[in-house]
Amino acid sequence: MKIRERFRREVDKYRENYPEFAKDLLKRYEQEESGMRAFVYNEKLDYLGKNDSIKYVWVTDNPGFKESKQNKYAVGISGKTGKNFMEKNGFVKDFDREVIVLNKSFVHTKVTSELGKFDLYRDIFLENQKFMGQLACHLQKLFGCDMWILGTSNLNKIFKGFRETMETNGEFNNIYFYYHFSQGQFKKAYNRKKNELMNQDPKEICKIIGIENRNKLFKR
Repeated sequence: MKIRERFRREVDKYRENYPEFAKDLLKRYEQEESGMRAFVYNEKLDYLGKNDSIKYVWVTDNPGFKESKQNKYAVGISGKTGKNFMEKNGFVKDFDREVIVLNKSFVHTKVTSELGKFDLYRDIFLENQKFMGQLACHLQKLFGCDMWILGTSNLNKIFKGFRETMETNGEFNNIYFYYHFSQGQFKKAYNRKKNELMNQDPKEICKIIGIENRNKLFKR
């Protein structure tokens, strides 16, 4: 997959071009000697082959502790919760072979809000988000699948660069917006809508939620 190699090269470029930023980032979290990565590629992509059928592109926020340590996305509690939801409710049979997981940024922080505290590197963040937005949209078009954007609260702030790139380049009718799976946010919104609609179809419920959130965010 040429797109996969492009992604890997971009992460390698950041490691080569911004060593001081990486050092500052990890020093802040006292992780310099613990095998952590400031810029994280998703090695799960390397396991995908020609026989795998991609049904969804997921876009979460940015790599956390476990993602940085393992060099893989969606391996923390939130990712595992989302994976279980997708498999148990019939969206996919094998999440790791049917869902490509990306982030709005491949820069690691303990919590997403920390990304807003590195004013010195604001241009790097913007460049990074544009790349990830283009990558996500390219993959969505390549596989002709739906894109789930998980996490909406920072799209007008920390992830403004990603939002603008995605809005310009994406197949917007197939992009859906949701709360995170962390802290039960996704499940609470899902259960509210399920009770409101008195509908038992998980796919239909999620589609309605995703469109409603999209319309609120972009007022289309």
